[in-house]
Amino acid sequence: MQISYPTPYPLAEQNYSPPETAASESEQEPSMLRKALLFLALVIVSIGANYFVPKFVGTAFFIGILVAYFRSKDEAFWMAYFLTVSDGFFGFFGLYKTVIAVMPGLPDAEVGMIYIILTFFKAYGKPLNYKPFYTDFLKILLIYIIFLLVQGYVIGVSMEINVQFRLIKWIVPLFMLYSVPRLFTRIEQYRDLFLYLFCVAFVALGAQLYTILNAQSPAQHMGVVKKARYAIKIKAGKTYRGLYNEGILLITYFGALFFLAFRPGKYLPSWLCFAVVMANFASVFLSATRGWVICFTFSLFFSLLFVLKLSGRRLMSILVLVLIFLFTARSLPIVGIQIDNAIKRLLTLGKLAEGDETAGGSLIRLSVRGPRVMKIWSESPLTGWGFSNRFMEGDDFHVGNQNILMHSGIIGYALMHLFFIYFILKLFIRSNNQARGSPYKGALLFFCIFFPAWFLLHSSSQQFFSYYQFVIGGIIQAVFFSMGAMMYQDSEEHQWK
Repeated sequence: MQISYPTPYPLAEQNYSPPETAASESEQEPSMLRKALLFLALVIVSIGANYFVPKFVGTAFFIGILVAYFRSKDEAFWMAYFLTVSDGFFGFFGLYKTVIAVMPGLPDAEVGMIYIILTFFKAYGKPLNYKPFYTDFLKILLIYIIFLLVQGYVIGVSMEINVQFRLIKWIVPLFMLYSVPRLFTRIEQYRDLFLYLFCVAFVALGAQLYTILNAQSPAQHMGVVKKARYAIKIKAGKTYRGLYNEGILLITYFGALFFLAFRPGKYLPSWLCFAVVMANFASVFLSATRGWVICFTFSLFFSLLFVLKLSGRRLMSILVLVLIFLFTARSLPIVGIQIDNAIKRLLTLGKLAEGDETAGGSLIRLSVRGPRVMKIWSESPLTGWGFSNRFMEGDDFHVGNQNILMHSGIIGYALMHLFFIYFILKLFIRSNNQARGSPYKGALLFFCIFFPAWFLLHSSSQQFFSYYQFVIGGIIQAVFFSMGAMMYQDSEEHQWK
């Protein structure tokens, strides 16, 4: 199989029309800058509304924001905004940090959760410009989710309001797989989404460096929180393990590499995409988190090898920038110590390769967490424990695959992984069938590279895939799979005739 670097325009001998002329990067940048500044301004105002004014004022502000979204047609802007307030910004916001009381007596609802419900109502009844190729498979998975809910009630689940509300919060984010293909119908919408999120990715690196240097998070410094989990005084042998905006880091790393593969420079400036790749890689490296480093290294290496195929000059430029970053970072004593600690922690993977399943005592997923979850699964191996109390008691997001087995059993595990295989194979075959020079060839192949890297992260660091989701996971997975479906559909006319 021969894989060619995707050029901005198809070759003339193929029987399809070239795309319209792209605006130059210099023409794109002023408009993009204005969009980014408006987005950041709203996020900063939202920090004030969430932390520095009376609660009723903040509640009124976020209700107004939700109304503004429901009346708006700019889906990219608002998805980026609600993902940010759910995932965090410079140490502010995050999971369960931006909530409003919807009804007396009920637990507060996340603003991001209400946003997802509103997307469903906006999308309901809207005709699809295209039918995602995996729609029928999703229907099968939906049926199995309903089975798991029924099974949970049969086995036994607490009827307390907070537990029932938790079930709703777990299921609602899956609605995004229905809403996004109906609300995001053009690649330009995804471009704008990533433009806004790129801003947050750079801020995430800044927050991480701030925490490493000051042994406290920005939110701690401003008195918003008393204690930050990963804010420690770094020294030899004591490693900082924090990572800000995990969901946004993951999806923006994907987005930056995607737009480098798909008509580079047409939708987003190439320099911006490279900058995001380097900033996000720096974030995960400084976190000394092995699963994240493996995921990012895998996707970057194979993208460079099979998709991007950069020139020697461009590779040298990237290498020079990396060296400049390392030199500058090591000039700061505390950051230099963290880099040394991170390298030592990453090298413990060698012990795992030698047969030490604890990686020198630093990895208990394989030796403790995994066996504990598998013991619970073995009591109900075929269909798992569903949404029952037994599952909630044993739930452990550190071991993703074992947790899926415990929750949904062999049947659920097989169905989910068959869906993944189906998704990747369809895109790989479509990529392989693209005419030489088609801009979709490399873009489709990139999905087939990034998903295995993401699955490695799911398997080695924390659970991402399941029959339930949180706000952040629901959004980023819907973006990934919906973009794949759109690329699959749009590339149909670019196949060999």
